[in-house]
Amino acid sequence: MECRRNRVGELKGIWQSWDEAKKTRFQDKFGDVAQLLFNKPDDALLKAMVRFWDPTYRCFMFNEVDMVPTIEEYSTLLHYDFRYLLRIYCKQNVDFWGCLANLIGLPVDTVKARLKDKNGPYISWSDIRDAMGKASDDRHLALFAFVVYGLIVFPKAMGYVSVELTNFLF
Repeated sequence: MECRRNRVGELKGIWQSWDEAKKTRFQDKFGDVAQLLFNKPDDALLKAMVRFWDPTYRCFMFNEVDMVPTIEEYSTLLHYDFRYLLRIYCKQNVDFWGCLANLIGLPVDTVKARLKDKNGPYISWSDIRDAMGKASDDRHLALFAFVVYGLIVFPKAMGYVSVELTNFLF
């Protein structure tokens, strides 16, 4: 089994191109999530963990016990205060297009046309990268946070970000 990290080289390059003031603004707003780009994952540990991962239910299965990190655990690990800590997150049919269109800065119809269905709605890294190139400072930071969470913290498909994260993060 090969352990690959989703676009980590490109994301590191973006982070390293920023000045200290921009990095500080990002960390103040989104916590330490960018530091995950520079942590080397333990391949042996990941290989062991994959054996227990159930992609259908998106959790770890140990015999009869299902385990998944809680919002509080993610919050502690990433040093990030999620918007609605006490909110209950469930899979439902939610219109993510408006929030995503606002984040990317494109009309809703354009965003809908660019979405891919890979067992859920996804947008490509290249579409996000293009939007980052045209984005204002705060939107640029938000897009970078969105893509780090989508490609590194909650990866699902190589080169794609689940649009469900827009409701979770923004």
